[in-house]
Amino acid sequence: MPQTPSTRWCPTPEQRMELENMYRNGLHSPDVSQIQLITTNLSCYGKIEGKNVFYWFQNHRARERQKLRKRLAKQLLGGAQDADQAMNLLSKLEAQGRDGVIGPASGFGISYGYDVHPCCRPLITLDLFPSKSTGLRDECSSSSKNSSCSTSTDL
Repeated sequence: MPQTPSTRWCPTPEQRMELENMYRNGLHSPDVSQIQLITTNLSCYGKIEGKNVFYWFQNHRARERQKLRKRLAKQLLGGAQDADQAMNLLSKLEAQGRDGVIGPASGFGISYGYDVHPCCRPLITLDLFPSKSTGLRDECSSSSKNSSCSTSTDL
């Protein structure tokens, strides 16, 4: 039975080195034109497509966040004497979620933002249900003939 060729992209050592250098220098989420340029430059080292570059950066960001979370968990479990280190790691993780970059962009002066995974975003609560009385129930009770009020005021 003949083997079908693998469709999975395997970066050459040169491609991997170049991608890692770009990431270390602050490019964490390239836009479409940057992906095209990177793809063109890396094609001299072997077969590569734009989607390979896009997914490499996406996966690399995810792995970096995962490493930070693991380090943070170790620090938190290490005891109170490591609280300062744990808070420092937590602030780095939060900064990465906001900006897409940990620390300064290594001389680029640019922050490459990207959509943050929902688990990393701060929770935002919408005021859908007021926590204070609006007086609507009292208004409906006093004028039960009003057609805009519900017949059942007990919610």
